[in-house]
Amino acid sequence: MNPRAILLSLVRFDRPLAELEEAVAELESDGQPLATLTRKDIAAVVRRHLAGLLTATEIAQWASLVECREDIEFEQRHEAAIADALFDVANPDLQGPLEDIAADVLALVES
Repeated sequence: MNPRAILLSLVRFDRPLAELEEAVAELESDGQPLATLTRKDIAAVVRRHLAGLLTATEIAQWASLVECREDIEFEQRHEAAIADALFDVANPDLQGPLEDIAADVLALVES
C-alpha cells in the first residue's frame, strides 16, 4: 500500500488499529501533506464509539497517531477545532473519558 493510501486509511480509521500502527510506523515523511483530516472524519470516529463500534482506548490511540503526523494536514479554516478535538480524545487523563466529552467534541467539530 502506498503512503497516501495508508494515511487516508488512518484518517478514516477504516482498518484495525494494530494494522494502521504497523503501516504508519514504516512510513517515512518528508513533511509534505498526503492526506487531510476533516471535522467530518473526527465526528465519524466519535460516532462509531457512541455506537459501540470502537473503544475509547482505540480512539485515543488513533488520535495520537494522527496528531503527530506532519504528512496529514487539517481541513483548512478549521485547523484549531481539529487540533483541539484530537487533543481532547487523545488525552482522556487530562480531558476526561470520551463518554463524558463526546458531545463537546462533536459540537466542536460540527459547528
